[in-house]
Amino acid sequence: MKRQQGFTLIELVIVVIILGFLGAAAVPRLLDVTDDARDASVEGVAGGFASAVGLVRAEWELAGRPSGNTNINYDGFAIDVTDSGYPAGNSNEATASAMTATSCEFVFQSLFQSAPTTVIADGANSYDGERYVVRFSGNDECQYVLAQGLESGDTVPANYVNNGATTADRQGFEYNADNGQITVFKN
Repeated sequence: MKRQQGFTLIELVIVVIILGFLGAAAVPRLLDVTDDARDASVEGVAGGFASAVGLVRAEWELAGRPSGNTNINYDGFAIDVTDSGYPAGNSNEATASAMTATSCEFVFQSLFQSAPTTVIADGANSYDGERYVVRFSGNDECQYVLAQGLESGDTVPANYVNNGATTADRQGFEYNADNGQITVFKN
């Protein structure tokens, strides 16, 4: 009698069914990995930003808490601070309400040694692969939103959230220069 070699059709079907079940169980976990990675990235950048804000405020404290339009030298950059000692840009912004999207971008870029790339959301700038979209919100806060859903060359609207997504879908953080508070938002 000849010996059988290989798998029977039944064995092959059973293996395929088992692999299907394993794949169905793993796919939902793998789909959440991208959002989790973005959340972790935003939290890391926000944490570094918060540390740098604390260092600028410490420099302000060491300078004797000067009032008015004060510049603090932070790692070679002259950064304006608010009356409470928090970074506010470089154009004599003594309060958070005097800030603009440009001063928000300056604060972001000057606080990091190697800052993620940014683009200002003003309806005129074009997206070219930047990591964060910078806005100045109506409640006197800088918003740094993780850039998603943009193609190279797209104009970044002034009200950019996540290119048509709802506010709940955005990932990033807000900075209030009046009190130094940093609030992370993520989906």
